[in-house]
Amino acid sequence: MGSDDIGSTSKTPDAQVKSSSTSTMSEKQEQAVTVPKKWKGNPKWAFWRRNKDPYSGKMYFESGYWYRRPKREYIEKEFQGFPITDDETEYRHRDIYGRESYQKKDVLQYISPTESHPRPLLVQATPEVMKNQPAGDWRRVKLDGKVPMVLRISEWALNKESNFCMKYLKIVVVVPVILILLSMPLDKAWDDQEFDDSYTEFPNYTWDYPKHARNRLDARPDQERNAMDGSLKSGTKSPDLSSKVRLLRPRLLIVSNNGKWQLTSDTSRIPYAFISFTASHFSFRPSATVSVDQAESARRTIEGLAQQQTQAAGLEAYWVDFRCCAPDEEVDLHTADVHRMCDVIRGAEHILVMLPDLSPARKHEWGARMWTLPEALLARKQEIQFCSPKETKTISKLSMADQVWDDGDALDGDHQPTRLLAEHYSNVLTLGRLELFITALEALSSRTQNGSFSNGDIAYALMGLLHYRIPLDRTDTLFQALAQLSLANDSDRLIERMVCMFPPPTVPTNLHSPKRQEQENLFLALTAPDQYHSQLWDIEPLCQVAGVATQDQTLILDSCRGVSIRWKGFPSMKYKRSYGFHKFVAEVVLRSGAFWSGLGLGLIIKYAWDYADKSSDPKIPDFYNSNDYARDAGLIFLGVVAVIFAFLLSLGAPSAVRRLYGGRIMQSAPWLVGFEGVLPAADLERIVFGNNEGRLTYDPSSTPFCERAPDERIGVEPLWISNPSSYPRPSLPQGHRLFTLVDTGSLTISVFSARRPPSVALVCGREGGMLRAVLCHYERSDNCLYKETVVRMDSVTLNQAKGLSWVKVGLGDNWRRLG
Repeated sequence: MGSDDIGSTSKTPDAQVKSSSTSTMSEKQEQAVTVPKKWKGNPKWAFWRRNKDPYSGKMYFESGYWYRRPKREYIEKEFQGFPITDDETEYRHRDIYGRESYQKKDVLQYISPTESHPRPLLVQATPEVMKNQPAGDWRRVKLDGKVPMVLRISEWALNKESNFCMKYLKIVVVVPVILILLSMPLDKAWDDQEFDDSYTEFPNYTWDYPKHARNRLDARPDQERNAMDGSLKSGTKSPDLSSKVRLLRPRLLIVSNNGKWQLTSDTSRIPYAFISFTASHFSFRPSATVSVDQAESARRTIEGLAQQQTQAAGLEAYWVDFRCCAPDEEVDLHTADVHRMCDVIRGAEHILVMLPDLSPARKHEWGARMWTLPEALLARKQEIQFCSPKETKTISKLSMADQVWDDGDALDGDHQPTRLLAEHYSNVLTLGRLELFITALEALSSRTQNGSFSNGDIAYALMGLLHYRIPLDRTDTLFQALAQLSLANDSDRLIERMVCMFPPPTVPTNLHSPKRQEQENLFLALTAPDQYHSQLWDIEPLCQVAGVATQDQTLILDSCRGVSIRWKGFPSMKYKRSYGFHKFVAEVVLRSGAFWSGLGLGLIIKYAWDYADKSSDPKIPDFYNSNDYARDAGLIFLGVVAVIFAFLLSLGAPSAVRRLYGGRIMQSAPWLVGFEGVLPAADLERIVFGNNEGRLTYDPSSTPFCERAPDERIGVEPLWISNPSSYPRPSLPQGHRLFTLVDTGSLTISVFSARRPPSVALVCGREGGMLRAVLCHYERSDNCLYKETVVRMDSVTLNQAKGLSWVKVGLGDNWRRLG
């Protein structure tokens, strides 16, 4: 089976049983199965079989296209050490109609709009790119359009020539060919044609269960039963999204009883102090560098200082984590105590911070810890007491932004998240739900941790500042935990807005940095101002997140609109134009030329024959011959004049053809067509329409590469495209290439950079009077779309794009693994 023979694999019963069994256990819609070796046929006919190596770098012909396959060595270099493996593993794919197909890892694929299953992607490229830059993991074809042959010939004849005689010689040569082609019924394409005014749909659907579904009915059955306590009819709300898990009182307190401090569970109506400290100041946990005796000594120091300061504050009880939290061995209870610590803070009369001394360095060290930030922000009172064995100092929350917390050297208030949080929790200003989530995430991410409690520690620390809470899932990545937390709370559709953001380009962090840092960078980058200078609150979502997918940094989207991007070549253009006087004259020239030519040739043939017969017959009287000779000669002369007139008209046939195929376009069939590289608009229009009449223009604000006219919002061609020898190309992010997207519906050109050619545009939101379209490439092995870039499109596109149900979209810097 070749790499393109999708769905044609003959499965044995054993393979079918294995496939069905894995489908009930795997969380992925795509599954890897090992199929039996198939009969390879008679070796005598081996030369007929297609070369199965998809990375041979050679030219092949298929489905009417000559294409070049990518080179194995360049791909492994391009994707930085991801080797291509030639294993026999085949991956199952279920299309939108539920049909299954199997295929091994192959070149980059796309979902065929006509067949609704994956096919290898053919990418047209400019001659410069074909010559100078190797392809990635996709197949390449020559950039070309489907222009009618009669128009191609006419444009060749009308091409500007310095030699006057050569130009008209070319016209004389092509005129008979043009007349023959126009006499055929297949070449009347200048007439307006009917077409569908919708963009090509994207037939894709994910059959996966979300790891965290927005609605419990969409969760995996076993998860749904566990969440609802085994019954859908109980009417109880899911406990993990409930605010009832809050503690009204601490579970344990240390209370002074007749001069003795004792741990008690009777905490009703007892005012208490919350004791805050960091392990960097008091090493209270035994470790490789801290002995048991040293840890016990540190605990006695903390407790002695806590008892002293609690009594000084007029209280008889305090809460400290290493005494009042469950031991580490009781995992569930310990987890609950840690995540409900925020409730203990809210109920405390005082927050007492224990430090070895009150030097600025010690206070900054305490403020740099992640878990200490909620301890200060959630305090009931506006003052926090900082205590040391020698002195005590009270600092307000607002003053802590300057004396304790460090937001860097930025002077702009927008870059001081901790200051904004202090003002919010001091009732000086009010942050909206969206702003609060983003600001708190930025502030927590800039702080350090003493070890890791789980992958999603930042999400669980952030959870204390919000209303609804999520249960601990140690298998969650940081992105999954943050996404679930945002969906659980009313955060003004934060995740939907993040999908539409276009963060600044970065080096692929998953190749060079730790996993947690990568996920922090991704989430923060998607909440920061993007390359279009837009904030999250500028985005109006047009889609909904149905759930968080099993794969990291991946979501399941619903209600977005999808448009397939065509890469293998420009289609035959269909459009409607205004019928003007010039077009009428051009059609008269073409049609009357054939009439005058036929009339003239008919007169010449008929009367020249009669004239010859009469002049050679001696029986006809002379007076009769003289009259007929004059009449026949006159008609022959008229025939010659008609032929000459037809010839003169035919000389205008190339210009008439140009006029018939030209004119002002009122409406055209909408397509999104892409190619690798860039071209001047004039050259591109000749490929698409056959000639250049200024139909295609650059979009003024679709991508960061756009340029605009000074007086009107009109796009102009960048100088580095029109005059590349004098103006250098803009710098690109690592691993990116230049691609061009042509919208034949709006007749606009957009240039963007990406790692791979995206095969679908997902319209997910709007901003600033334009739509936000997320361009994604398709990965067959997990039926997932991976975000490449974001472009802005005209709002009229929304009604011409068709809606999609569940699609899986990866937001991170996902480099598709080839083996």
